[in-house]
Amino acid sequence: MKMCKGVMVLAVMALFAGCSGGGSGGVDENKPIGQVATEAAAMGQAELQKMVDKYESVIADKVSELEALKEKVKEIPMTELMGEKAKALKADLGEITASLSKLKDQLSVYAKELAAK
Repeated sequence: MKMCKGVMVLAVMALFAGCSGGGSGGVDENKPIGQVATEAAAMGQAELQKMVDKYESVIADKVSELEALKEKVKEIPMTELMGEKAKALKADLGEITASLSKLKDQLSVYAKELAAK
């Protein structure tokens, strides 16, 4: 049973590695908001809608990842909550939460620009 949990943790971590940074369908969460605003202002309505759709998709994926991690943390026995596995999961939770915040900020720029056009 412990081996199964270990395999699941490795699978989830591999999923995170594949979904971080610029590999998220052309969405760069580390792009400065000023640059996002400049690019959004130069886009037409169709391009803006495409970006909004991309961001919504990436955010939905991140929320799913976050929920899966929360479930993993809940499964950890109380005696192991201060262990390395729990610390790693909590660090991953923090990274995904920060990523979601950046993505939502960028999405709001595109959405506001789209609403203005």
